[in-house]
Amino acid sequence: MLNEQVLPPWQESDRLAVLRSYRILDTPTEPVFDNLVRLAAMVCQTPMALITLIDDRRQWFKAEVGLGWRETPLDVSICAHAILQPGLLLVRDTTQDVRFNGNPLVMGEPHLRFYAGALLTSPGGLPLGTICVLDCVPRDLSAEQAFALTTLAEQVMAQLELRRAVAERDEVLATSRCTERRQALLVRELHHRVRNTLATVQALVGATARSASSIKEFNRSFSARIAALAKTHALLTEDYWQTVPLQEMLMNELQPFAERRRQRFKLEGPPLDLSADLAVPLSMALHELTANAARYGALSIRKGCVSVAWEVVTADGKRRLHLTWVEHNGPPVGEPSHNGFGLVLLQRVLPAQCDAQVHLEFDTAGLRFEISAPLIEHRHVPPH
Repeated sequence: MLNEQVLPPWQESDRLAVLRSYRILDTPTEPVFDNLVRLAAMVCQTPMALITLIDDRRQWFKAEVGLGWRETPLDVSICAHAILQPGLLLVRDTTQDVRFNGNPLVMGEPHLRFYAGALLTSPGGLPLGTICVLDCVPRDLSAEQAFALTTLAEQVMAQLELRRAVAERDEVLATSRCTERRQALLVRELHHRVRNTLATVQALVGATARSASSIKEFNRSFSARIAALAKTHALLTEDYWQTVPLQEMLMNELQPFAERRRQRFKLEGPPLDLSADLAVPLSMALHELTANAARYGALSIRKGCVSVAWEVVTADGKRRLHLTWVEHNGPPVGEPSHNGFGLVLLQRVLPAQCDAQVHLEFDTAGLRFEISAPLIEHRHVPPH
């Protein structure tokens, strides 16, 4: 904290905020500032010169010559007094000044006797510190030396402003480049998704046509499958076509069977986002399982229910999704006499597209479906 006996014409919190906006504190030495303190010492013919910045509890030296320190506590700072007054602070003999004659840096090492400091003032008029010269013997500055020190203070501020402007420019450029890369990845991902979606729709048309017994059946089945695909795509667009929450995928299909008096389904598993390459085929599989359960299985009668459980297991450093769909209290289940679209999707498409291991069991107590599929960890398009 600054000397409380003198009230400055500015708020200390404002001054500190401006100081920190330069992001200069605790940075490494830089030749441009080192050269300025050398020049100050040379012009003023002193053994020591500093660029001092006054923080809340310390004075920190961006550059120094002859002292050998990078900071001191604020309560021994002469510069902390300098920023409380306009212009140049000149102390010809510190032992004769009541403000400093008891200062540890005056009474002990390095036995400072002379001080001259020119303010480093922000464009808004707030003092940030000084460029100062020091000596171990009493002395004075000539008018030319005083002018030179004040001019060097202006040069220090010019360098601080330039440094901040360059840092801000670099940040803007980095953000712009990141945005451009992200946009390019997003466009590429969208192209990939559009191609995959068209291929999926084409496959749905063919598979539904082969399994439908009438135009009406085709329209019903195809419309339901397209609606299921659209729901998953809607979830994907919320995350730039990257991931879909598994629980939301399940709710999209099973929500119509939520009843107040009796729970027709149970979901159990950790929060998990699935990549698009796994989410789209798995969502279609869940749709087929739900549609089959609603027409022939546990969801076709009031007492029937479905439980879905999932977990993530790690093997050989890779994560896999293990999901189980089990139907209870439904009508007796038997293996179908022919392979419809749903069966082909579960047994052939999922293993081919997702590198998944699947198991489908037509137990008389209820259908049971299990899938184990690798999880894709890398996002093609990074989040904001």
